Amino acid sequence: MKTVCAIDVAKNKSMILLINEFGEILIGPYEIKHNIVDFNLLNNKIKSFSIDDLTIFMESTSTYHKPVQRYFISNHYNVNVINPIHSKNNSRNLRLTKTDKQDCFNLADLFFKSNIKNNNSNIDDLYSNLNSLSRQYYHLTENIVRIKNRYIQLVNLTFPELALCFKDRSLYGITSLNFIKEFPHADIVKNKRIDALAHNLYNTSCLGISYDRCLIKAKMIKDLAINSYPGIDSNSEDVINLLEIIDIIIFNQHKLDICKEKMIALARQSFLFPIINSIFGIGELSASLLISELRDVTRFDNVKQLNAFCGLDPTIIQSGNSINYHGPISKRGNRQARKILFNCCQNIITSSASHNQNNSIYQYFRKKQSEGKHYYECITACSTKLLRIILALCKSNSLFQ
Repeated sequence: MKTVCAIDVAKNKSMILLINEFGEILIGPYEIKHNIVDFNLLNNKIKSFSIDDLTIFMESTSTYHKPVQRYFISNHYNVNVINPIHSKNNSRNLRLTKTDKQDCFNLADLFFKSNIKNNNSNIDDLYSNLNSLSRQYYHLTENIVRIKNRYIQLVNLTFPELALCFKDRSLYGITSLNFIKEFPHADIVKNKRIDALAHNLYNTSCLGISYDRCLIKAKMIKDLAINSYPGIDSNSEDVINLLEIIDIIIFNQHKLDICKEKMIALARQSFLFPIINSIFGIGELSASLLISELRDVTRFDNVKQLNAFCGLDPTIIQSGNSINYHGPISKRGNRQARKILFNCCQNIITSSASHNQNNSIYQYFRKKQSEGKHYYECITACSTKLLRIILALCKSNSLFQ
């Protein structure tokens, strides 16, 4: 006899319902807190029924469901964590009634009436830790972007002409950061000798630039500083703010580099890493990020399931006799996976344009362009093709040729 323990998870607490396929309520619904005492009490209650076919059934709710999932898996229960979209589309009645108890019954009803495949294997430390590192990587990256925007604002106040000396990304490089940290205002640069400026550039350059080139750049900076009229004085509080922002950028960049190294080292332990890394245009970092989000792709039966997991499956819209089988993508899957695939396809296409025009993804991109598709539509189509390649290679355990 099938029995389900439907759990409606909230922050630090959950509503529990134990019910069998004949509608007999064995436990609850009642509320427990996410602590060892309440978990053990619930475990003892469940064991008192000597149930053979039992499934712990709950929705994925950010990080809130993690303690519940971890407890039941560690106690050797069959745990199925589903996407909230499944339960959202399932309602037991037409009334707009939503309570924790009602949600438990909705989950139980969904379990017995729907055939939801259990893709939740036991918690794998490799993929779980890799996913945690990738989320930390995104968090640090987003922080650095915000901090750099503030950094640009302050540089425009203290010495706006620096953007002419350190162009594009070099303004965020270690050379420019250390230079601005020592000479944060145009008036300070005016009062310094050219050789002092060149000495700073030479000591902090990581590209092996000669001292003579540093002298030329230092003279250029000095000439710009003499004619510069910043928006604030050299004793302004914003000059101190600029120095603090530079320290934060250097610190966050250091943490980001450490996170990258740990993520790549961990991803190398997966059998998927050399396979995905062998695809032209996908480096070690991109391969690590893909594995962290897709995890073990061999668990998918076909590419349609993988596309749906990433939210790249097309929507089907019908109205009367009009049916559009190729609507916009659903975007109901893993957002980070879509972002990584998008960036990977851009790298593949850019690299292939100059080094490998016979690449299948590059040719597919050009084909979609010739059909008059928008650039983003072409990249999205290439993302689905890249997923097909990844799944085929991983299923056959072979490298990209």
